[in-house]
Amino acid sequence: MTLTAPTIDQNELEALRREIDSLDREMHTLLMRRFEVTGRVAALKRSQQSANNWRPGRQAQLLRALVSRHNGNCPDAALVRVWQEIMGASLALQGSFSVGIFADKAGELWNLARDHFGSYIAMTEQDSADALVSAVAAGDLSVAVVPAPRQGEASPWWLALTEQKGIRAVARLPLFDTPNRRDTQGGDAFALARLDVEETGEDRTLMAVLAAADASDKAVLTALGEAGRILASADAPDAEDGRWRLVEIDRFLAPDASLPLPSPLIHRYCHLGCYAAPYTTPHQG
Repeated sequence: MTLTAPTIDQNELEALRREIDSLDREMHTLLMRRFEVTGRVAALKRSQQSANNWRPGRQAQLLRALVSRHNGNCPDAALVRVWQEIMGASLALQGSFSVGIFADKAGELWNLARDHFGSYIAMTEQDSADALVSAVAAGDLSVAVVPAPRQGEASPWWLALTEQKGIRAVARLPLFDTPNRRDTQGGDAFALARLDVEETGEDRTLMAVLAAADASDKAVLTALGEAGRILASADAPDAEDGRWRLVEIDRFLAPDASLPLPSPLIHRYCHLGCYAAPYTTPHQG
């Protein structure tokens, strides 16, 4: 028995293609109008001598809102990627903006940064996280993208932030996870910049906490009285007594917030930044 493939209605197919072409033209027209408005925003910011026009909190809110209202069979990851490219190109038009990336062997941090900021943003690599932090401090870079801290690092970048005034962790990448990441270990990154933090409604706070050297991680978290996790730890310099813990707290804490420290386990702490909580499980419409 011979099976015959179903016949495609060519007239209907051509009609659908014409409809797609029409929709593409409408989308393109709207995109051009959007960038016209972006140009007016850029002119306004130049008149106000704005130094860094990136607003990571607004970016997170916009993308969350898109995913929240999205339905249909366009994947969320594709929707987010389109808008990240649009926002990145818009940011590049608003003034000088550069991203420095820690050069990891797999190149995954470069991919994370490109996906987050878009392919139009100027990006360079350096093999030293300390050099990246220094470049942001000097104004030579707008943003530094550094790997998520790991135990046993000789010179953790987050300890350098305890001595750098004004540089903060302002984003954790990826904000929205993608299904085809090469890094099977799920390595994340942090974006560091001289920016004021913005509350988005679902945020995390990064703190360096100096605690007793013999205190367990669980005891440190209990003493803080905050929900969260310890990402890494490092010995304090010789002049200090204790061990630093890098703590990610599951809520927004302003940089000038004061935490009660009733426990003798905690010696002091440094606010290292706030950022939108990563949205790792977007729904599929």
